[in-house]
Amino acid sequence: MEKLGFIGFGGAGYGLSKGLRESGQIDITFFDSMRNDESVGPVLSRRADETGARSCSSVAELIDSAGIIISCVPGAFALKVAEEAALHLKSHHLFVDVNTTSPKTMGLVYEALRESGSTFVDVAMMGAVPVFLHRVPCLASGTGAQMFKSCMEPYGMDITWVGEEPGQATAIKMLRSVFMKGLLALLIETLGATHRYGVDKIVLESLARTMAKNDFLGIVRQQLAKGVISAERMTHEMEAVVQTLVEMGAPATMSAATRVTLRRCSDLGLAEHFNHEMPDSLEEILDALTAEVGK
Repeated sequence: MEKLGFIGFGGAGYGLSKGLRESGQIDITFFDSMRNDESVGPVLSRRADETGARSCSSVAELIDSAGIIISCVPGAFALKVAEEAALHLKSHHLFVDVNTTSPKTMGLVYEALRESGSTFVDVAMMGAVPVFLHRVPCLASGTGAQMFKSCMEPYGMDITWVGEEPGQATAIKMLRSVFMKGLLALLIETLGATHRYGVDKIVLESLARTMAKNDFLGIVRQQLAKGVISAERMTHEMEAVVQTLVEMGAPATMSAATRVTLRRCSDLGLAEHFNHEMPDSLEEILDALTAEVGK
């Protein structure tokens, strides 16, 4: 039977514990610095009763009670928690950080733990824990990623190994968010403006027809191929778009940022690099973009 210890018993720690408890026999303890708070303490007690988790009075007690330590705290405290945990961890411990933070911070967490001899896992949870509980899709990297996967998959956890480098899993989550959150921001800006003119349906149907002409990877390649060749023309078009939104009194944050990005792409001279012909290979485009940006 696995023995898990959660540092932090907020939404993530509670959700994982709830699902794991229902999936089979597992020993769960937790330490939460807010356990004695007048408002938070009773909530933690109810969660402990519901999951069968035992509350510990210190990080040291928690680590002594479990073999797999899972850090579930606000990202700003991830390194501080790791540094405190490192004082008590031994070589048999698996330290799992599921906090939302940067890849660089994950690297610092790993460095903080090295002298303890414990094994480290960087885990990026790619869904909502309250919805999926312990079955939330997870990406795992680090020296202990394969071990964590082997230990927890029998309990129903959905873990994908992505590499041995600390920070790799977190990097995937953060970089994916560039697109997903950026797409949301674009939709907010676009539809906020279309709604003022009463043309939501027409614009959405037009976008849908364009997107339906190709699969996702095809759209990515096509847009980048067009972009590196026509960035200068597109920059001027976006100047008109920004002017339109400003004249409407509508937000133009994303459109202005698009204009800046296209201008930067135009200044790289990639149209000349590709002899003003759209490249066929996505890898070729990305190689050229990163090479020019790195100069």
